[in-house]
Amino acid sequence: MSVCAEVDDLAVYLDQLLAVPQQRAISTNAGGLSRFRAAARKTCEMVSLVCGAPELLNLPRDMNGRVDHASLVQMLKQSLNLQDQADILYILFKDKGMDWDTKLHGKGWSVRRLLSELYEKAGSLKHWGLIRMICGMLRKKVEELDAACSDLLIHQKHLTVGLPPEPREKTISAPMPPDKLAKLIDEASENNLTIAILTQEIMVFLGMSIRSQPKIFSEMFRLRIGLILQVMVTELAESLKCSGEEATENLMNMSPSEMKNLLLHILTGKEFGVQKSVRSAGNITSTVDSHARRKSISTNSEVSSKTVDDIKLAASVHSLDIGNIESGRYRLPVIESFQGSLGAMLVRDSRQGQWLRRRRLDGALNRVPVGFYQNVWKILQKCHGLSIEGFVLPSSTTREMTPGELKFAVQVEGVLNRVAQPEYRQLLVEAILVLSVLAEVDVHSLGAVVQVENIVHLASDMFHRDQKDLGADESFLEKDHVTGICRLLYDSAPSGRFGSMTYLSKAVARYLDDFLPAGACSLQ
Repeated sequence: MSVCAEVDDLAVYLDQLLAVPQQRAISTNAGGLSRFRAAARKTCEMVSLVCGAPELLNLPRDMNGRVDHASLVQMLKQSLNLQDQADILYILFKDKGMDWDTKLHGKGWSVRRLLSELYEKAGSLKHWGLIRMICGMLRKKVEELDAACSDLLIHQKHLTVGLPPEPREKTISAPMPPDKLAKLIDEASENNLTIAILTQEIMVFLGMSIRSQPKIFSEMFRLRIGLILQVMVTELAESLKCSGEEATENLMNMSPSEMKNLLLHILTGKEFGVQKSVRSAGNITSTVDSHARRKSISTNSEVSSKTVDDIKLAASVHSLDIGNIESGRYRLPVIESFQGSLGAMLVRDSRQGQWLRRRRLDGALNRVPVGFYQNVWKILQKCHGLSIEGFVLPSSTTREMTPGELKFAVQVEGVLNRVAQPEYRQLLVEAILVLSVLAEVDVHSLGAVVQVENIVHLASDMFHRDQKDLGADESFLEKDHVTGICRLLYDSAPSGRFGSMTYLSKAVARYLDDFLPAGACSLQ
């Protein structure tokens, strides 16, 4: 057999494995060279497949290698574990649909009916992860969802659901009927059951919080729930030293009160550390796991040692390894955590990561300094517009709206929200603050359209150069592959010799050098 034919056979065989494992003779086709190229493009999949091949046999198969759903129903009937039952029903839901009749106990036992029954069992045992998983499949609406949305809108807070950027992220600026609101959340979540159900919960918690503690939401005009969820997962992943998938599972398993506490810690900007321990969950019933891994979160104000809350996270352990089956086909969707943590870098002191976290939180919450929108209005009076990542806020806006007008804040946020990375968004906000200082002094013009992102990149380059001159290692000065910003700048305090505002001021002075009075600014 020729080399091309051997490669062709390999490619065909891999294609068959990547689809469904089938025990049949491998046929050869013409075009061995093209098949070789196709196989070469799948190198990563091949390596992953070799590692995960044993798990492909976990599900029962028919003669054609497809999932045997009748056998799955029998497994469901024999299983005493709630998590296993939910996993099997999830597979049937994905493959057969909600109304497929399983005939588990006779005619009429649809997937929907079995899920509803399992929902009642999980509710009586307060198995929050299962409750949320089933709620997502049944498309249940969280109680008071529309009322919470209305409360937030009454307090002049716009909402976005879904993960950025637009058009995936959708804005809610007016009350809407419950069914329409739930449908919008589902669309923005792109059929991600995890994001959809957690979005509803977070919206209700935000509504409760703004009624009881409205001051927390000061200087927050738009609440981006998708980013808030990402921050919650990121905080858990970094604190628990686990993957985003494990952090999502931990978040899903939180009780409502625990999740509300975590959300409040994030809204208030409090620091929290994590302690891990293994505790016996007790043999409550034969259908519940006999052991659960629990992790408690102790929240400290400004990295103090005083424990404020103890949030217990339970991650269930079950026998049916659905997570590794079918290359993730039946895996419950995960909420991606933010990248770019400083955790892999050399830890120099306990404050490392503090400012990165603060910027990430403020950016995700769209929190801006007091008087920010009025300052933007003043800047626009002295230039033709502000450009952020190619989107321009024109100076003509000042002739159509007043500085304190809600519509003007909407326009500003509309441009800033084009930025997906919250910490990068906050550096852009800081750059605008520096520009506002110039707008208040005797400077006639700031030029045409001011490219705010260019100022931030210029500041990052200056910071990177100075750190390198001081002998900093290149690995320590790694740049964000998305924005090109030195990641260490994200974690720099605003003030001080190497502070972010120091470099942003230098960058503004250099960028606007032609428009500043002689001797107005000096670069060191």
